[in-house]
Amino acid sequence: MYRRSAFSKISIKRLMNSITGTIPSSNVVIAMAGIAKVFVGEIIEEALDIQRRENHIEHKPATPLEPKHLREAYRRINHRQYHCPQRKTWKSKRKSRFQ
Repeated sequence: MYRRSAFSKISIKRLMNSITGTIPSSNVVIAMAGIAKVFVGEIIEEALDIQRRENHIEHKPATPLEPKHLREAYRRINHRQYHCPQRKTWKSKRKSRFQ
């Protein structure tokens, strides 16, 4: 669905340079561009779900995405990220040699 969209490698490189103070390698820039693309895709999908629910509740025809949909999508994704339940960690029944 988002195959043809991409972030400019130069823009990603400049942003990373301004944040870290070092020049990132081309592989790191490519990886960060991919991560950013996935993140934006998740926000857009969530915003579209919010828009559909809103239109369904209010019995309105389809409307374009609005900034409020994007803000709410970002808020929900951010809330999910920081408020997910903790997973139980696997503990070995064997004693460690280093205890």
